[in-house]
Amino acid sequence: MTHDEMTRRLKMKSEVWETLKKTVKALKEPKNILLLGSFGTGKSSFINTVITTLTGKNDYYVDIGCGSKHNTTRFQRISREEYWNPDEEVDKFLNLPTFIDIIGMDPLLSTSEDEETVNSQIMNLAINGKLPEDADLLDLGKKLKDKKQLKERPEEKTLSVDIIIVVISAENPDIPQALIDEIYKEANVKKKQIPVFAVITKVDKCALSEQELEDKKTGICEAIGIASDKVLMCSNYQPNQPLDTNKDISVLEFLTKLCNPRFKAVTLQKMECEEPEPEPEPAPVPAPSPPNNDSPFGVKLLQGAFLCLVIAILLGMILHLLSKDRKYKS
Repeated sequence: MTHDEMTRRLKMKSEVWETLKKTVKALKEPKNILLLGSFGTGKSSFINTVITTLTGKNDYYVDIGCGSKHNTTRFQRISREEYWNPDEEVDKFLNLPTFIDIIGMDPLLSTSEDEETVNSQIMNLAINGKLPEDADLLDLGKKLKDKKQLKERPEEKTLSVDIIIVVISAENPDIPQALIDEIYKEANVKKKQIPVFAVITKVDKCALSEQELEDKKTGICEAIGIASDKVLMCSNYQPNQPLDTNKDISVLEFLTKLCNPRFKAVTLQKMECEEPEPEPEPAPVPAPSPPNNDSPFGVKLLQGAFLCLVIAILLGMILHLLSKDRKYKS
């Protein structure tokens, strides 16, 4: 990169940083940002990347691991006070976000058949501020898997989640749809409606082409149900890695969106409905009654029938007499 290009990028980073400062100054208090995703997607590394971008110091703000074992097994809050100590006194109380890191979800524990899975219960507790600091989530997950009932805890308003970031690794060929569906339910259907964003990590480690990465981004947007500008494709900072101005710009721009006051969690007001009253059964239709022979119509009917009978008898007698008379004459 040329000197002029470097100067231009540094100026751009400074401008984006100023925009972020104006954005967080408009907040009444720092936002709580919860990171959700499968095991090993780079949630903790992304938190380190964001804080490294903000402070300019690459450090282990959140411990990270590798291999096949969970490294994050507890409920951990990384507040502004833990990472923000600027030289400028005027910037000391910027409402920079609190990051919430929890255990990586096992996609195999997310199913469309079960209404309450281990993953959904842990997410629900985290979203509604019902997990204490340093809660052992690995132990909790085992108890919930054994169908044990968790004692009800009050909601801690200061821990309630304002923003959710779904973290997905570009190295993972499949999108964990069942887990994403559970995140969608927790973020939109149950008690609250919470803005959801996404981060695609490890783009520098995957073997995908630029077009394949864009296709993956599109698939993730469709799976989560969010717009493409709510997704960041990122390569996380590694320990002792030099700062990258281009990476910092994209992270700061993304963080500015997260901190926008217009993106906020809303508690859904469920409307009460009553069961409809049962409709009255239709009255039985009475069977038609037989004609009343005592009525004038009935009397006339009988008279007419009797007259017809008399006439028929008389005609029969006349015909009989005529027949005998013919026989006699012959």
